[in-house]
Amino acid sequence: WIVGVFVLFPLFVVLYNKITVRKNDGEKFFSAYYKKIIPIQLSIPKLGGGYSDTLNVEFDHYRVGASPIGYKGLSGNIIGVPFLDLNQHKFYKIRMYDIDNQKYHILSDVLEGQGITAWVNQEDLKDPSYGTKEKPIPVFNFKGIGEPIRITSESEGSVNGYESLEPTNEQYKHNVLTYLTYIMPKDEFKKRFEKTNE
Repeated sequence: WIVGVFVLFPLFVVLYNKITVRKNDGEKFFSAYYKKIIPIQLSIPKLGGGYSDTLNVEFDHYRVGASPIGYKGLSGNIIGVPFLDLNQHKFYKIRMYDIDNQKYHILSDVLEGQGITAWVNQEDLKDPSYGTKEKPIPVFNFKGIGEPIRITSESEGSVNGYESLEPTNEQYKHNVLTYLTYIMPKDEFKKRFEKTNE
């Protein structure tokens, strides 16, 4: 019984993670990717006029893997908001990881018709394969132009009756690291980062 708990179970967890978790070495290349992120201004459309399918909140999850000491951290949650920028006619997708789904379920309604400053990677911006509906340019951080992106709220942490929906600097960095580690396809990750270090 002791052998099963202390030897076989941790071995099973390692094998399970190897087989089911797609993981890149995001920490190793975080700094190089992060340094190439720049702020740009984007215009989010109002719904209607042919844009009704371009702005919504998507909920998903990604696999983190099992822990040898329990079931902690099997998956993380993803919130995505795809939209078409009206000036560049490119598709973008706000990506946030491991946040409160309840708080952000109305994000697309709050963003509708707004101008935002969005933080995106320069290489993604220049790559012609990005910017389509199928492969939108990832947005890791955003701020409202003119006034913050926020909701009225009386919950704990709200200020003057408002609660910000804009990512903190810590959340912004977490979004980038999680994207590189768990979301970016392995073949693209290798092509982009590992070829430069061979």
